[in-house]
Amino acid sequence: MGTVRRRCGFDFGIEVEAEGSKGGLCLAWKKDLDVKLKSFSKWHIDVLIKEENVEEDWRFTGFYGSPYSKDKISVWDLLKRLAQESDYSWLVEGDFNEILYSFEKCGGIPRDSKRMEVFRETLVDCQLYDIGKLKLRLQDWSRTTRRNKEGLKKKLMKELEVLTGGIRDDDTMAKLLDTKIHLNMEIDKDEVYWEQRARQDWLKLGDKNTTFFHRCALTRKRANTISKLVTEEGKEIEEELGILNETSSFFQSLFKTKGEVDSGKALAGIERIIRREDNVILLTPYRAEDIEIALKGMGPTKAPGPDGFPALFFQRYWHIVGDDVIKFCLGILNENQIFGDLNYTDIVLIPKVPKPSHLVNFRPISLCSVIYKIVAKTIANRLQEVIDKSINKVQSAFVPGRLITDNVLLAYEILHTIKQKRVGKKGLMAVKLDMSKVYDRVEWKFIEEMMIKMGFASELVALISRCVTSAKYSVNINGRRGEFEGFSSLMRMARRNGLIKGIKACRQGPAVSHLLFADDCIIFGEASHIGAKEMKGILQDYEDCSGQCVNFSKSTVFFSPNTTEAVKDEVSRILGVRVATNPERYLGLPNMIGRRKKESFQNLLDKISKRIDGWSTRMLSQGGKEVFIKSVLQAIPTFAMSCFLLPNSLCQKMEGIFAKFWWQKGNGKKGIHWCQWRHLCRPKNEGGLGFRNMAQFNIALLAKQGWRFLENPYSLVSQVFKAKYFPKTDFLNSQLGNKTSYAWRSIWAARGILEKGLIWKVGSGDRISIVHDAWVPDLVSSRFLSSYLGSSDNKVAELINSQTREWKREVVEDTFGADEANKILRIPLALHPHEDFRVWRDDPSGVFSVKNTYKLLQNVDPSAYAIQLIYGNFYKKLWGMDLPKKIIITIWKVSWNYIPTRLNLSLKQLTSDASCPRCGLGVESLLHLFRDCSKSVSMWSELTEIQILYDQNLDFKQWLTSSVANFSLVSSRLFCVALWVIWGERNAWIHERKCRTGKEIADFVRNYITEIDRANTKIVNSPKVQRSWKHPPLSTLKINFDGAFDVQENLSASGVVVRNSEGSVIASKSILHEKVNSAFEAEALACREAVQLGMDLQTEEVIIEGDSLTVVKKCRNVLMDRSLIGSYIFDIQQMRSGFKRIRFEFISRSGNNLAHTIATMSLKNREEFYLEMGVSIYAEEKARDDSEREPD
Repeated sequence: MGTVRRRCGFDFGIEVEAEGSKGGLCLAWKKDLDVKLKSFSKWHIDVLIKEENVEEDWRFTGFYGSPYSKDKISVWDLLKRLAQESDYSWLVEGDFNEILYSFEKCGGIPRDSKRMEVFRETLVDCQLYDIGKLKLRLQDWSRTTRRNKEGLKKKLMKELEVLTGGIRDDDTMAKLLDTKIHLNMEIDKDEVYWEQRARQDWLKLGDKNTTFFHRCALTRKRANTISKLVTEEGKEIEEELGILNETSSFFQSLFKTKGEVDSGKALAGIERIIRREDNVILLTPYRAEDIEIALKGMGPTKAPGPDGFPALFFQRYWHIVGDDVIKFCLGILNENQIFGDLNYTDIVLIPKVPKPSHLVNFRPISLCSVIYKIVAKTIANRLQEVIDKSINKVQSAFVPGRLITDNVLLAYEILHTIKQKRVGKKGLMAVKLDMSKVYDRVEWKFIEEMMIKMGFASELVALISRCVTSAKYSVNINGRRGEFEGFSSLMRMARRNGLIKGIKACRQGPAVSHLLFADDCIIFGEASHIGAKEMKGILQDYEDCSGQCVNFSKSTVFFSPNTTEAVKDEVSRILGVRVATNPERYLGLPNMIGRRKKESFQNLLDKISKRIDGWSTRMLSQGGKEVFIKSVLQAIPTFAMSCFLLPNSLCQKMEGIFAKFWWQKGNGKKGIHWCQWRHLCRPKNEGGLGFRNMAQFNIALLAKQGWRFLENPYSLVSQVFKAKYFPKTDFLNSQLGNKTSYAWRSIWAARGILEKGLIWKVGSGDRISIVHDAWVPDLVSSRFLSSYLGSSDNKVAELINSQTREWKREVVEDTFGADEANKILRIPLALHPHEDFRVWRDDPSGVFSVKNTYKLLQNVDPSAYAIQLIYGNFYKKLWGMDLPKKIIITIWKVSWNYIPTRLNLSLKQLTSDASCPRCGLGVESLLHLFRDCSKSVSMWSELTEIQILYDQNLDFKQWLTSSVANFSLVSSRLFCVALWVIWGERNAWIHERKCRTGKEIADFVRNYITEIDRANTKIVNSPKVQRSWKHPPLSTLKINFDGAFDVQENLSASGVVVRNSEGSVIASKSILHEKVNSAFEAEALACREAVQLGMDLQTEEVIIEGDSLTVVKKCRNVLMDRSLIGSYIFDIQQMRSGFKRIRFEFISRSGNNLAHTIATMSLKNREEFYLEMGVSIYAEEKARDDSEREPD
C-alpha cells in the first residue's frame, strides 16, 4: 500500500490489514496536514486533523459499511458510538454500502425499505447530513448573514431589553408596550415582504415570518436563476447579455411559423359537431355579469403580468375600477376593439430538472395582464357549454368531468390485456410517444381551420384568434400553442378504413386506439408490419400539418408475449423507437403491478421521506408541521391512491413516517409518541387533529371511481370497465370475478362504502324497488322498510299519483307504519316527472365527495371512539378561537395530557423526580401545574377578568372543559392564552432559570391578546349587496318570493308578489305547504311558486328575486340539482323555457320585505290568497314604501 500511496502523491498514510483476500482500509494525506489517529477497526479509520492557518481542529472518519445484512446493526452502532466521542466538526466519507432512497438504485432487486429507513435514522441520530444538502444550507446561511435589513428591528429589540431590565412604573410600562407594538409592526412589514416572495399560503396556516418562509423565497430565487447556458453547439455562455440573446434566439426559432401547411389530411376526419343553436348561445353578446364571474374565478395572488397588478387588486377595488374594466373588456368581446399594449406578455423560464443548463430543460410560462386574462376566461367560460362535445373522449385533460385517472385506468386495463395475450398469431403493441415542446409548435392557422371545420361560427373563431395572435412577447415573437384533435381525426379515419384497429379490453368492449392527456400520448394496435407503417404515416401527416414534432428517440414500444422477435425488430425499425421489456410508467404511475405491490409503490415512501429531509425540522413550528403534513406529505400518494388500492402495510408505513415527523423535536431528535396515529386522525371537533387515515382515505378516493362509473356511464373508461366486468348490471351489483386486473380489484374494494352512502332520489319511481333499494332519507336503514308487507318487486312509482304528482297518502299510510309513512310523505316530488337517480345521502348537495365518503368510513369504523358531548363542544370552541395555531395546539395537547410534565416523564421512567420544578410542594400533575401551583395561583389572582373554578371533585379535563364551556368566547381566549403562558413560564424556569411575578405574567397575557387582536384587524371590502327593492327595466316584471317555515308542524307558506317597472303591484299570492322538511325547502317552494305565477301571467321577460342566495344560485345552474330541493329546482328549470328571458337575482332581506311579510302573515294566519293589482291588507304599507322609491 505504501508504493500505491506514494505513486498517488501522498506522503503519509494509515493502513488496516486485510483479512485474507477480504477487507482492508487505507487513509492517505499530504505533509501539509497534521493527522492524529483516534481509533480504527476493519470498518473505519477515525482521525483528528490540524491544518495550517486554521484555528480549530476538525475530525475525519473514513467509513466502510458492511455489504452483509448480518453486520449492518453492529456497523451502524459503531457509527453512533463514534458520533458521541467528541464535539469537533466532523466529516464522514466512504462506502456505506447502503442508500437513502430507492431511486438512487437503478435496476436489480428492489432495496429493502427497512434497511434504508434504519440508515436514514442512523444519520439523523449522528447528526450527519448529505454534503450536497449541507452545501445548500451553508449558502443560505451565508446569504442570510450578509443581508443587513434588520437595523430598526435590532434597535427596537435593544430598547426593549433596556426597558425590561429597568424599574417598572407607569411611564416605563407605557413605553414598554409602545416598543412592543412598534416592533411587531416592523415584523408584520417583514412578513408581507417574505409572503410576496414565498407566494405560499403558510402565513395563514401556521408559520409567520420564520426561517421556513425565508428559505422558500431564497430557494425559489436560487433555483430560477440562470447562471449558465449551453447552446445546441455545446458552447457555454455565462454572461448575462449572452444568455439573454441565446434565449431570445431559441424562442424565436421555436415559436415562428413554418409557413403554409397542408392540413387537409388531418381535417378530413373532422365532423361538424357544433350546431346552429350552439353558435346562437356562443355568439350571445357578453354582459357585465360575465366579466365579473370571470374575475371572481381567478386566483387572487397568481403571478401578475408585466404591469405588476395581480387579480387581487381588481377583486378588492372593483368598486373603483370595475366600470372601466367592464367597458374595455366588452369593447373587445362585442365590438372588435383591439387590446393594444394590454396583451404584452412576459415569458419566464421554470426549471424542469435540477440545475438545468440547456433551454430545452426549461418550461416557458407566459405572464399575461389581468385584463387579458379576464377576456380570455370570459370566452373560456362561454365555451364550457360545448367543450365536452368538442374534444375527443380519448383526451382526458381540459374537460370538466374528465380526470387524469381515467387515462391511468384505461392504460392499465389495455396493457393488462396486452400482457395477458400469450397465444395467437397476431401480437399487440403499445407505443408511448414523447412529444417535443407540444404546446409551443402548433400553427395558429391549423387551429382556426380546425374550429371552422368543427362548426364554430367565424365570428367566434376570429375573436379567439385575435386574442391569441395579438400577444407581444418579451422574446419578440408571436406565440403558438398545442392541439391534438387533428391527431385524433387521423386515427379515427384510419380506424374507419380498417387500417388501425386499436385494442379491446374484452370482446364486447370498445376498441381503444390511443389515449391523450395534454401532451402525453400512448397508441395501441396490432403488432405488424402494416400496422407500424400506418402508424408512422399518421404521425408524419400530423407533424406536417400541425407543426408538432415527435421525439422518436425517446419514445418506446411494448409488445404482448405472443409477439415474435422478428416482428418486434421490424416494428421497432419502422417506427424508430426502442423496445421496452416492461411498459414505462404512464402519467407517473406504474403500468404493471405484480405480486410485489409494496415495491411498486416504494417511490411514494421515498418521496415522503425526501420531502421531510428537504426541510430542517427546526424550521417548522407545530402549526407549520400540521399544515405541512396535511397539505404536502399526505398529498403525495393521493394520485396513486385514486387508481390503486395500496397495501395496508404501506399505508401504515406512511403513517409511521408522518407520526415520527409530528412528534419529533425541533432539532430532529426523536420525540415521545404520546398516542397512536389513529387518534390524531379523528376530526378536530372530536378531539383529533384531522390527519388522514391513509387506508380509509385510499378507499374514499377509489369510491370516486365507482361513483363515476354510475354517473358517467358513457365515458370511455366506464364503457371499457362495464363491458369487461359488469356488462349486464351496474357497478353496485357487480362481482369481483377471476383473473381480473389490479385496477378493477382496487375499485371494487370501495363498492361496499358506496352502497352505504348512496340513496335513490325519487323522480318517476319506476326504477326504484320499494324493498331492495335505499330511497327514504331519514330511515336508519333506508334499504329496508320493516312494516312493508307488499311484493318485493313493487316499485316506488306505485305509491305516486302520476296525475297530481303527489304521494298516495292513503296507500302510504295503510301500507307502512306511522313513522315510516310520515318520512315517505315528506319526500319532495317534482311536478314534472324525471329519471330516478342516485345521490349521496351525507352531503347537502347530494353530490358524491371524497371528503364525505372518508367521514362515513370513519363513522362506521368499529375501532373509532365517541367522546362525550361536552368534550366535543370544547374542541369545537377551541379550534374556532381566533388565536395563533401554536397556542391552540398546545391547549389541545394539554387537554389530552400529551405534554412532558414531570409526572408523565416519571410514568414513562424517563425521570425519577415527579415534583413541581417551580414550587417544589407537590407532584407536577396537570391540575397542579395549571391551577394549584403557587406560581399559577398568583397569576390567576391577578387575572381578574376570569374566575377560576377550584372544585376539587373535578379531574383536569373536566376542569378545563367546564371552564371553557362556562366562559364567554372573550374569556375563553384569555384563559387559553394564560394556560399557554403558564407552560412557557414553567419551561423558562427549567431551562433558563427565568421567573416572572404573577402580575407580570397577567399583564403579558392581556398585552398578548391585545396584540393578536390588533394584528388580526383588517379592512374588509364587503361586496355590494342590494339593500332595498329596485324597479325592474321597462317591459320586464319583477317577481319577489319568500318562504316562512313552522318547524313544529312542518308547515310552510310561500309569499309571492309581482311588480312592473313603475313599482305597481300586478299580482300577489300566498300558498301553504304541508310535510315540509326545512326553511331551505320552504324557500325553494316559494321560488317555484314565483316562476309558476310568471308563467300564468304569460310574461316574456321576468326577474325572479329572493333573499335565499343558495336557492338563487341553484336556479341559475343548468345542471341537475341533486340536493333535497332538487325536485323543485327541476320544475323551475323545466318552466324556464316558457320565458323569452328569465333572470334569478339575490336581494337582502331588507329589500324583500313585501314578500317576507306576505309569507310570514300567511303562515301565522294559516290562510291562502291570490289578488290581482294589490296585496293583502297587512302588506299594503310595505308595498307603498317600495313603490314610492324613485326608479333607477
